[in-house]
Amino acid sequence: MNALKEIPEELLWKANFNSDNSIETYDKAIHSFLAFIGVSSPEELRDIHHGHVIAFKKFLQNEGHSPRTINNRLSAISSLFNHLIDNQVVKINVAQGVRRMPVNSDRVEAKVLTPEEVRKMLNAPNTDKLQGRRDKAILSTLFFTGCRVSEVCTLTVKDFYQEQGFYVLDFWVKGGKRNRLAINQELQSAIREYLRIADHEDEKERFLFLPVKPAPGKSDKNRKLNRKTVDYLFKKYARLADVYGVTPHAARATFITQALENNCPIEAVQKTVAHAQIKTTQMYDKRVARYRESASFAVRY
Repeated sequence: MNALKEIPEELLWKANFNSDNSIETYDKAIHSFLAFIGVSSPEELRDIHHGHVIAFKKFLQNEGHSPRTINNRLSAISSLFNHLIDNQVVKINVAQGVRRMPVNSDRVEAKVLTPEEVRKMLNAPNTDKLQGRRDKAILSTLFFTGCRVSEVCTLTVKDFYQEQGFYVLDFWVKGGKRNRLAINQELQSAIREYLRIADHEDEKERFLFLPVKPAPGKSDKNRKLNRKTVDYLFKKYARLADVYGVTPHAARATFITQALENNCPIEAVQKTVAHAQIKTTQMYDKRVARYRESASFAVRY
């Protein structure tokens, strides 16, 4: 749908968001909504009404989308229409009053893989080829650091280095902050083997993970991977490992869950995955209550 792109205020609306990921997420939500209701021109935006949004919500429910995803898409519609009201394009916010889906805020909904499933995925790439080496290194980065896809895509060669006897990955995370993580032997080996074959380990400013095939009509010298590529390769190797219904976020959920189940302090897990609030990390804690460890038993008066 081109309706959104033809609105002069679109760039101003997008300027309200702090990250490319937010822009991409909201853009996708709006375009899926416009496609669903058949809007193809800016003039038709004025004909959208409350019932369209309710029908879109029911459609997303029937498609099996999670409550969080549905709520995010409704928020995107509401955000756009607030902006259009401010700029006198429309008179009402058609998403206002559409009830949001109830969300269990105590638990995350992402699928958590078993250690056996993770191992099958890590072993799935054909490491006789450059692409297989790269993909194995990307999967290893996701599963052994719990990082976000956007953080993998923006890593450069200089972000992989040794310090104080440890190999380190230095991520750009949400809020424009750096997050330096010491990484385990398996991950460092996967990255080193990839760099050895890719032969750009001395080019410190280049992106760490590069496209294998050049884009038509574009220089491939320092083109970074996009999120869609990582999403595609993750799902590809998941299928090869007989793991279905997962996205790259499953690697993050799996990392956090496994770290907590293996008794890593929750504060260390929070720092590793760059959660601003520890309550976000706690949402991934699937451990059963351990009553024997209650602090009450340690107190004497």
